[in-house]
Amino acid sequence: MKTGYVENGRLGESLERNEAFWNNELENGPLMWITVPFVRPGESPSEPDEEEMMWTDADYYVAAAEDRLSRTYYAGDALPVCHPWLGPDQVAAWLGSEMTILPKENTSWIKPFVDDWGKTPELKIDPENRWWKLYLKLLHRCSDAGKNKWITAFPDLHTGIDGLGAIRGPENLMIDMLTEPDTIHGAMRQMTELWKYVVDTVSDVIMPTGQGSSNWTMGYSSKRFLCLGQNDFACLIGERMFEEFCMQDNIECCDYVDHSIYHLDGPDGARHLSRILDIESLDCVQWIQGAGNPYPSQWLDLLKRIQGAGKSVQVMYGPSHGGEANLHKELDILCNALDKNRLFFWAVRGSVEEADALIEQAKE
Repeated sequence: MKTGYVENGRLGESLERNEAFWNNELENGPLMWITVPFVRPGESPSEPDEEEMMWTDADYYVAAAEDRLSRTYYAGDALPVCHPWLGPDQVAAWLGSEMTILPKENTSWIKPFVDDWGKTPELKIDPENRWWKLYLKLLHRCSDAGKNKWITAFPDLHTGIDGLGAIRGPENLMIDMLTEPDTIHGAMRQMTELWKYVVDTVSDVIMPTGQGSSNWTMGYSSKRFLCLGQNDFACLIGERMFEEFCMQDNIECCDYVDHSIYHLDGPDGARHLSRILDIESLDCVQWIQGAGNPYPSQWLDLLKRIQGAGKSVQVMYGPSHGGEANLHKELDILCNALDKNRLFFWAVRGSVEEADALIEQAKE
């Protein structure tokens, strides 16, 4: 991986430490991803007249990505990552859902389209699907433009049970799991194959660049590194249903890539932690405490449980996710209570001085 955006000759060390983290060989941890957006001089490209074009105009999309990444300060082990996406339910749109994109809010909305499973075609991506073609265009453009500049990330893949919830509607899917379990088992098998298909398709684009891989959770590997995308719906179901409908998909997805991280979203998702930790090929669990809940330093029992199962743990501090916390206090508590060499500390800060102070604290 090459880039001129990481200062002071730290690139080699950052790459080595990221690789060591995934191989359980990190020393002098934790892994520290601290970024400070828009602190370098520059002029952002003019926004297009229509909001939708911020994502549909590939020229603008790439120019905005380069502007953002080139003007970011990367502290500690952080690296520039370009993450082309079309919102959290882009997979549902690739399968045929109507989608409205809201780039300024960094999200999108979709309309479920499955009214009757018996009349639903096989869950495959039509190569002529508008949103799939747009995603591939953005992926290729970002990958080409990012050579020797940034890592082009794997997409945020809400396949699995999340994908079914998006195309059917969460309430309807929960009823289906009770009344049509065999149908949902079959749909989940299709979702697992869809996940593999997308991973392979994206791999064929980004891996030959030699820039390695990342995803929306940040982190880096020269190999295929993915975040599991079926976890938000799990907050709505109990342990028996999670075991029955979700576990096989989780296991196969982890087994299919080189390194994996599971996005554990809030206390309602934590009820499934025991089974998640049973996945041998899972490397790391990202803990998101949820809005209004205590910061990660107040969840030490849960974080110790993750590390006690042989997994690493990631905590995140950004907008709407604990970014207002006293990070010096958080870092001190976490490093003293946990195995710091299996801790991934990801934060967005407002100044270079604050970012550097956190890195120095971590070294101490």
